[in-house]
Amino acid sequence: MNILFIGPTRIGDTILASSIINFLIDQNNQSKFTVVTSPFSKDLYEKMPNLEKIIVINKKKYGLHWLNVWRSCIIKKWDLVVDLRSSVTAYLLFAKSRKIFRGNDKSHKIIQFKNFLDTSKKITPFIWYDSTDESESQNKIKTCGPFIAVSPYSNWKEKDWAIENYFKLFKNDFFKNYTIIFTGISKDIPNRENFFKMIEDSSLNIINLFDWGNLRHMIPIFNQCKFFIGSDSGLMHLAASTKCKTFALFGPTNEIVYGPWGDHKVIKSLDYPAIDDPLNLPVEKVLNIIKKEIG
Repeated sequence: MNILFIGPTRIGDTILASSIINFLIDQNNQSKFTVVTSPFSKDLYEKMPNLEKIIVINKKKYGLHWLNVWRSCIIKKWDLVVDLRSSVTAYLLFAKSRKIFRGNDKSHKIIQFKNFLDTSKKITPFIWYDSTDESESQNKIKTCGPFIAVSPYSNWKEKDWAIENYFKLFKNDFFKNYTIIFTGISKDIPNRENFFKMIEDSSLNIINLFDWGNLRHMIPIFNQCKFFIGSDSGLMHLAASTKCKTFALFGPTNEIVYGPWGDHKVIKSLDYPAIDDPLNLPVEKVLNIIKKEIG
């Protein structure tokens, strides 16, 4: 069975959409997938089973990138085209069956995907990695745990808790026995001076993995962590797809649709925004919720 999967652009959506691919593989483990994705999400598919080809979309003006997708896919007859981008392209290909997703802002993406697939079965996000990814990750973590993972930045600063708040949080005695693993990309850091002041503080046990590796490398690392704290971001959804208890800090974005899927915790600002802190989340509130959940 030849399946064309036109996936989301953003990393978080791609991680959630992996639940669809895993469901389709379970339904027919002989399926062969061609995946259309963005440069940002390409890493997430590279180790998936039954993968035949990845087509990377580099956006062009006037939607001309879709013409390149059509040219790459028109030569093949597809048993199923799954389009999470609601593009016209899906209708212009030779396909026995098409499933075109149109989302809403009323229910979680995973629930929407279950309805889209018309299934009552449990579907779960899961990103694929291999032994090479795992061994390379283990080589970066030389110390003993316990570990926690932190991703303080997203692609939109209005979603991010002030780095000074993380610093205050981790100064609490509750965290004194933890090694804190920071992850993200440095271009998202708005105030490098304050960030590195925390990273270099000798009273904290910190491993800085900013700008290291690919997204898959973080999966075995998250699996070793007691819990994760961070913004609504792709890394938050990646952590939530592992064994790592996830505390997701939410402000302007919709936690009903994009909250971490599974036994995790959203910490939501009820009176967003505040002038001095986009999330308007007191350190004490975050600390108390973590203490209550972790014990």
